[in-house]
Amino acid sequence: MSAFERVVKSVVQELDRSGELVPVDSLRSSTSFQPYCLLARRPPGSPFWRPRYRGINLSIKDILEPDDPEPAVQYIGPYQFQDAVDGQLQGRVELSVPGQGGFSGGASVSGSSSASMIVCTLRVDPNTWVAMHQERRLRQPEHKVLQQLRSRGDDVFVVTEVLQTQEEVEVTRTRRQEGSGQFVLPGAMCFQGQGQGEGHLSRKKTVTIPAGSILAFQVAQLVITGSGWDILFSPNKKQRTFKPPPLPEAHGPPAGPGKLYPCIGSGQLQWPTRRFFIESISKLLSRIGDGLEDDRLVPAEDLSGLQAPTEDFPGLKAEVRAWAQCLESLSRPLSEQLLRGLRQVLQDEPALEALEESLEQGLCCGRVEPLKGPAGDILECLVSSGWTLVGELAGPIAYLLEALAALSETQHVLLAEALEAKALSEPLQLVESLLKQTTPWQEPRAVSLPPELLGSSWGPEVPTWTLLEACGLELQAGAPQASWRPEAQGRTCALYACLALLLKLSQLC
Repeated sequence: MSAFERVVKSVVQELDRSGELVPVDSLRSSTSFQPYCLLARRPPGSPFWRPRYRGINLSIKDILEPDDPEPAVQYIGPYQFQDAVDGQLQGRVELSVPGQGGFSGGASVSGSSSASMIVCTLRVDPNTWVAMHQERRLRQPEHKVLQQLRSRGDDVFVVTEVLQTQEEVEVTRTRRQEGSGQFVLPGAMCFQGQGQGEGHLSRKKTVTIPAGSILAFQVAQLVITGSGWDILFSPNKKQRTFKPPPLPEAHGPPAGPGKLYPCIGSGQLQWPTRRFFIESISKLLSRIGDGLEDDRLVPAEDLSGLQAPTEDFPGLKAEVRAWAQCLESLSRPLSEQLLRGLRQVLQDEPALEALEESLEQGLCCGRVEPLKGPAGDILECLVSSGWTLVGELAGPIAYLLEALAALSETQHVLLAEALEAKALSEPLQLVESLLKQTTPWQEPRAVSLPPELLGSSWGPEVPTWTLLEACGLELQAGAPQASWRPEAQGRTCALYACLALLLKLSQLC
């Protein structure tokens, strides 16, 4: 977990007991969450997680008229927050066999972090929203960005409250490792050896958080009906910003045996909306994942009778396995090209976002525009002539990108490093064990972690520790345990899906 994420987590836990604030996971994007800013979030194609909010560079005044300035916000606070952590772990081992020598050694790990800041809450008065709804109407014609979001079926939210730093903050983290050892080897054939050594490694990180940075935010959902608009502060899961279009009719010749997708002719997408693509295919794949042998074409009008996977680990595993099976048609060269591109975009957040946007747009119209760099290399694997998306390939990659969108930037970088090191199997088994033990996921509980999957140095310096911690889990090193919280479900399930699909791709190379 990055220094920024760690301090945000501490502040939010201290100041928001209700759990209504959404922590910001990237200092780079913190300025996108100012009061009145509009955010987009795509409806989840999986019931197991929700994608992150993303800024769209619009304020509510940009879509309403008259074009009056936004009303002032309420300042609540300030709050003085100070967080200091200092800890040390030590261990020593000795082994000796009479006449055969011995070994002794010791190690210690110490770390500390400190942050002191002044924060305040900026909140839009609820009466302000009432007045705006009465006095301002939706701009006509509709803003171009709203048109694009409508075509993709994305939902739109407005920021109603934020937690903001009032002064520049410097966050410092230090870590020091020390070790020493000695061995004696009396030889049976006139050989004796003796040696000793010691060493240490010290690391210090400092992150500066500028004044005015947003640490967490709260949103309300924007609902647009015709020329009218409204704001819902407590929407239900099925609420959408835009009224969904009717499901399109099937086009193209009937799919032959073995085809997984409705409405696909010659392996190309033939429907106009991503919503239909994700929801219908997800339902079909859930049936296949549950062991259904009859994979004949299901007409679009019959999709309403299909059941989504149950929201527990067997349901998640069936869904992920079904998407992974779709990757088996990839050739080795395409798999290698996809993995190379994914390793690069996972370490380049703007490139990853551009890839998501391009594929999302392509799922609406059936074709994509070429991109440069590693994102373009990935798209080349998913298209036929004329940059038309190939459904059998675009489906699982779209699912993978959605799962990645539910994770943090820190997790993206760690997944790229695990790909490079070909170290995906053990983290996947660990996450699987964790999700098995905690399903159903509605109750907090403490679970034991399998020691055989942790290695000899389980602790905050291990990448898998950080991957899990960034999901919202509290981990222990001594007696390996994880404290499960229901709010960790989304990211943990998304992490499982990412590890499983990336491992599948690597196995195809």
